[in-house]
This record gives sequence, structure tokens and C-alpha cells, in this order.
Amino acid sequence: MAMSARDDKEELALRKRTLDSLPSAVITVDSGGIVVCVNRTAEEMVPTIGPGVKLRASLEELTNVEKVDRILFHREIATFAARPEGPELHWMLWDASEPEGEFVLTVWDTDWSEVINERRVAFTMAASHELRGPLTTIRGFSEILNMQPGSLSPEQAEAARIVEDSARLLSVLVDDIFDLTRSSFGELRLDLHEIDLNQVIAVVISSLEPGISDRGQTLTLDAEELPVIEADESRMIQMISNLVSNASVHNAAGVKIRVKARRSGNEIAITVADDGVGLPFDDPEAVFLSFRRGEAASDGDRTGSGIGVPLTKLLVELHRGRITVETGRGEGTSFTLWLPVDREAALAEGTGL
Repeated sequence: MAMSARDDKEELALRKRTLDSLPSAVITVDSGGIVVCVNRTAEEMVPTIGPGVKLRASLEELTNVEKVDRILFHREIATFAARPEGPELHWMLWDASEPEGEFVLTVWDTDWSEVINERRVAFTMAASHELRGPLTTIRGFSEILNMQPGSLSPEQAEAARIVEDSARLLSVLVDDIFDLTRSSFGELRLDLHEIDLNQVIAVVISSLEPGISDRGQTLTLDAEELPVIEADESRMIQMISNLVSNASVHNAAGVKIRVKARRSGNEIAITVADDGVGLPFDDPEAVFLSFRRGEAASDGDRTGSGIGVPLTKLLVELHRGRITVETGRGEGTSFTLWLPVDREAALAEGTGL
């Protein structure tokens, strides 16, 4: 038998009393992203979020969209204050079986202050800046030496090449570690614009092909005409470059690397595949953990850090996309970036919040 309006009101009042008895801040949300009930602790900690408001819109008034996506789209913990000059709080969304709320948002105090968090970020930025200075100098002088190979002995020319390659690699590692740190603090942001993916992929191929060819490997492209999408162009270049470089770094001469791009329904799939040795992990998903490397990652002059693929996963998820991997020992590896054609539509296809 259907409940009357009075029964609904009494049920909501009972739910409110039950939630008020909990020591933590609890907010229930229906499947349309509308706040249903807020307990007493949440009213005190998050005064701007109350019954009837749209949760996403309320959160976006408090912090950036990337952090809101971490909570509502990726179901991760995000940290930010509920009001100006207020204390930092942790936020996390949970699935629930509540009849009046499909989701439960919990909010609790952090174990660090905003000042400490800012100091951590500031230290990382300062360290990154200090490292970039001398690295730029080393790269500059080594490039000058490599522009005049005739003035060097064979041994000196080889040493200059190694110095330049190492400095370039270290520059990439510094940037990657900086990005991973910013992401762990929830500070990594996107610069979104409408971009031509075909042009982005072409830039990656043209920049990486000479070095891959020098290693005795081949790089080919098979791309259909792709729609313009809203994305961060520099991050797109970074993601595809990471996957192509990873395929080269972890394989020997003779390997074939193929980049394929196509539209698949409401997503764009960019696949980087190789016919090399395959991933050395029993569980291929382990490749997405930071600092996990294959046995060939340090063979010869090929050095892998174990950072590129995890960072790529973080970046594609910021774009409301995903990454998948297929591999087999001795059969090669294939990574695919799945990007939404429409970022806003991707929300409805995800949590609906």
C-alpha cells in the first residue's frame, strides 16, 4: 500500500532522528543528486548543504570541479573546507540501500591542518623549481655539445649523448613526481578547451618517432577522423606520450608499436599496443600502481620509473574517462584510453550525480 504524505513525513522525521544520533556528519542523497536528509552534525559542519539542494552544485560552490568529481564520479576521498577560513574536512560518497537515499555522503575532520597541507604543496613546488634550474642548464650544454659531434672524440660524443638523454629523462621524472604529489593533495587541475584529437596524436607521433626509430623499433598510426572534444591538450599529449614511451622503454629493438584511434559509441578509444614481451605482473592491474616496473625497465639505456602509467590513469580519470590494459607474456601489451565525447553526458552515464 502506498504511503501517504503524512507517512512520508513521519518516516523522514524518524530517519532524521536516527541520523542525528550518529557522531559523524551524514548526508543522504537520492539517485538524482538531490539532498534528502542532513543530520545535526552535518548541519553544523556543512551549513550550506541542506535538504532539497542539488549536491553537485553545492559542492562546486565550495571547491573545484576536479575535487567534486573525485567524490561523486570516482568515489574517492577529497579534502576541502566547508566554508571560507574553515577547517579542512574529508568528504566521501557511499552507496546505500536507504529507500529515501541512493547514496550517503560522510564528512569528517582531517588529521592535518590547511597550513600543513599548503606547506607540503609549497615544498614540492619549490623543490621541483630548484631541480628544473640545473637540469635545464645541463640539457642546454649537452645539446650544444651534441650539435657539434665532429669536435668530440667518439668516447666524448657518447658521453655527451648519455648526459643529454639522462637530463631529459630526469626532467620528465621531476614533472611526473610533481604531478603525482599535486594529485594526492587533490590540487591537480585541468585546463579545458575544445581540442582536435587527430592533431594531438599527430604531434605525439612526430615527436617520438625519431627516438623510437633510433632504438630499432617502429611506430605506426591508424586513426579515423575524430570529433572535437573538451579536454586539456597538454595533458592529452602527456598521456599518449607516456603510453608510447612506455611501450618503447620496456621492449627491445624490433618491437612494433601501434597507435590506433577510433570512436566507439559515446567514447573515443585511443589504443597504444606493442608486440613485445608483455607485462611481468600476474595481475595486469598492478601496472597502475606507482613505481611498479618491469624487468626490462633498466636494460641498457632504457630506464623506466614506474610513474608514467599510474599518472596517465590519474589524468584520464580527471577527464572523466578510464584506461584499460590487455597483456600476455610474450604476446605484447595494449593500453586503451577511453575518453567521453561529451564530458557532461559522462556524468549521467556514471553516478548520475
